[in-house]
Amino acid sequence: MFSKSPSPPTRLRRLVRSAQRLMRDADGTLGIIFSLTLVPIVLLMSATIDYSSNNAMRQRVQDALDAAVLAGASSSNPTTTSSQRISTAQQTFNSSIGQDGRFVTSVSFTVDATTAKVTGNATTERTSLISSRLAPAMHQAYTASALPMANLVRALDVVLCVDATGSMWNTLSAVQNNITNFKTNLDTAISAAGYRPFDRTRVRVIYYRDYGGNGLFNLPTYSWYCNLYKSYYGFSSCPVSGADLGDAQPLASSNFFDMSIPGQLSNFTTFVSGQSAYGGGDAPESGLECLWTAMNSSWTQKGDALPTGAKVTDVFPVISIYTDAGAHPPNFSPSVQNPAYPAAMPRSYADLLSQWNNSSIIDQSHKALLFYGNPNTEDDYYFGYPSAWDTIKTWPNFSNPASLTSANNDFITALARGIIGTGNHRLTN
Repeated sequence: MFSKSPSPPTRLRRLVRSAQRLMRDADGTLGIIFSLTLVPIVLLMSATIDYSSNNAMRQRVQDALDAAVLAGASSSNPTTTSSQRISTAQQTFNSSIGQDGRFVTSVSFTVDATTAKVTGNATTERTSLISSRLAPAMHQAYTASALPMANLVRALDVVLCVDATGSMWNTLSAVQNNITNFKTNLDTAISAAGYRPFDRTRVRVIYYRDYGGNGLFNLPTYSWYCNLYKSYYGFSSCPVSGADLGDAQPLASSNFFDMSIPGQLSNFTTFVSGQSAYGGGDAPESGLECLWTAMNSSWTQKGDALPTGAKVTDVFPVISIYTDAGAHPPNFSPSVQNPAYPAAMPRSYADLLSQWNNSSIIDQSHKALLFYGNPNTEDDYYFGYPSAWDTIKTWPNFSNPASLTSANNDFITALARGIIGTGNHRLTN
């Protein structure tokens, strides 16, 4: 007996049903694959949003806290109480925090009994957008502080290290022409840049030439002629040596003069007026010796009392160098031969730098080393040494704010630009 074959319509219906089952099975597989892929994508997107949102919130909360302490410290009235400052800070924070306030878990303000400095501390907690089970909440801490203007007493000490060799007469004239109105013009330049002037300004000038650079006698060939001279004549020394190798006055320095005291200003003007440009001859000069002498100045110290009775809270030691030439390296032989050479002068760059970085010699918070000239000058064509300024320009807080020509043409503006633009200068409140 033969079985009857299915009719074509029946076979078609079976084929359709088989295809439908296959489609259902494929959809399930694709669904599983898509779900597994989607999970890390969603987690990554959520984590990115969390990170971005928390960073944006952190900046807004920090801004609110900064505004709060500044508001609390804004009163310069000595009768303002700590409670009043804290109340003002809290009110300012509450009005500034906006919708981020729901994330703030704590905020507090304190006032230092001695300085009246207002300090604020805050913390925030923000739940992850992903899930509290999959990602922990983000905790952040904030702090800010501000001093009342009345309690900030800033003292600026500027040492002008001026190359006084023959080609520098323009700079010497610029110094002479600006001494009388030095503080007034500097205050004006600083105010024009949006900063509060210093409470006291003192200036010291050190004119430098060369301990061992008296033209012809400083040439390397001189030592060869010297030896020939001694051998031929049977002498034990050369006709020119020691102090004769350098300029007649390799270093001439003043004390610090307070620019707001008429008597000191008059004495300072007399000192500056008595200087003239001469000497040199071999291009590099004794610039490092001037820098070292400047570093060891009698700087104003925090806590010193001004003539007004106010105690200094911030000191700004600034060394400003003016030159059109390079500088001899440490332990330069012709210089060291000079009997007038300072015995304590460091004989290596490392020792000189260690003094620049020594807080017992110069305050480290606001120190500045300003250079007016070209620190890349390589002009030691007699001895072949690289200019010492090539090393000094790598020191911390060194800057080259203007050219020597700019300093000569607008002395105070160029100096103000350097003072404002270098180091950690807290000139605003």
